[in-house]
Amino acid sequence: MNIGPYQNETPPQRVTLANGTVILTVPVASAHSVSLGAWLRRGSQDEPAGLGGLAHFLEHMVFKGSQRRSAFDIARLFDSIGASVDAFTTKDHVAFTAKVLPDYFATTAEALADMILHPAFDPALVALEQDIVVEEIQEVLDTPEDLLHDAFTARLYGRHPRGRPILGTPDSVRGLDAGLLRREHADLFCGANLVVAVAGNVRPGMTDGLCACFAPAGATAPRGRAPAEISAEETGILFEGAEVRGDRLVIDSPVQQCYFEIGNQAVSYLHPDRVPLAMLSNILGGGLSSRIFQAVRERAGLAYSVFTYTDMGRELGLVSCSGSCSPAKLSRLEAVVRGEYRAFLRDGVGEDELADTRAQIKSQLIFSLEGGSNQMGRAAKDEIFYGRFIPTSELVGEIDAVGRDDIMRCARTYFDPDRLLTAVHGPAAA
Repeated sequence: MNIGPYQNETPPQRVTLANGTVILTVPVASAHSVSLGAWLRRGSQDEPAGLGGLAHFLEHMVFKGSQRRSAFDIARLFDSIGASVDAFTTKDHVAFTAKVLPDYFATTAEALADMILHPAFDPALVALEQDIVVEEIQEVLDTPEDLLHDAFTARLYGRHPRGRPILGTPDSVRGLDAGLLRREHADLFCGANLVVAVAGNVRPGMTDGLCACFAPAGATAPRGRAPAEISAEETGILFEGAEVRGDRLVIDSPVQQCYFEIGNQAVSYLHPDRVPLAMLSNILGGGLSSRIFQAVRERAGLAYSVFTYTDMGRELGLVSCSGSCSPAKLSRLEAVVRGEYRAFLRDGVGEDELADTRAQIKSQLIFSLEGGSNQMGRAAKDEIFYGRFIPTSELVGEIDAVGRDDIMRCARTYFDPDRLLTAVHGPAAA
């Protein structure tokens, strides 16, 4: 792979405001639009005791009116300029994003900053949104893949806060009243927690405009409260009707397929194993020629959907083989997956597999550089996760440096078939 075009990559322009907010600017010469994102350095795993679902609920309430605009005014404004606006909450961060034509950037930046920094928290709208989020929670509980993943991570992480469900529970959400939300918003949305990134067709003055918009963010440092462990209420909802037997969790449900996760605790995105582990996951179940996909689907016909993945967080992460199959095929599928892991540990990784996965991971990396939205997200996440810009050439160098010994060490550590947690959501007959 020729990485010449990425050898002299220009890092984002970085400005730190007096209140601690970091502003990042990434010009993309080929872009016609501008992508803007305001990111919080904390997510659902950072919530204190009794406030499950707080980060996600604050994400919702930001759109329900500011001190200057009603919820409809906000929606109408973005629609009137053709802006594409979104928001999401993860265990590690919360993000508010907008994609817009350059002519409307100033309007978008001002409106986004206004709604993020000055939400109204009207008690009537808080109560209304509580009903909406409870509906969202019920939807997750009715969605096999979502419920299974939440239960799997809760069981896998034990008491660690990362095992808590992002949405919270109906009771915890209904306990988030307007006064509490105002206090928690002031703590969470302070300047020290904010990273604002813009990428795309960046024009002169845009960065200065962003600085002015986010200068009003509070300068007080966030309170250093310990994140809460997963609560009995949260585990009660996730494990309702479940049977736990050692390293196996079974949720009985009258659905057509058995949904499964077979995995293990893994590492954070700061750990030296992060790159070889991602490559190993790709070899085992990341592509069409991967071992698990070929064995389970192409040779045995046991499942339509089966793959392996990694999820790396601030302190720890996970690796898992996930998918679904007919209940009658589950035991055979599990045997095939564990058999492939044993064969890999016995036979090792081939040089062709290693070369193929290097090519795939590098290609995915380069694909992720395309477009202003991707560049905006990359700049923000580099700042939040690593505190610096990670050049493409450095990432490619890390991929090239991974050898067979690194892959096999990770296989023995994270894919030992006798040390995996299995979680299943499906009919009791499975």
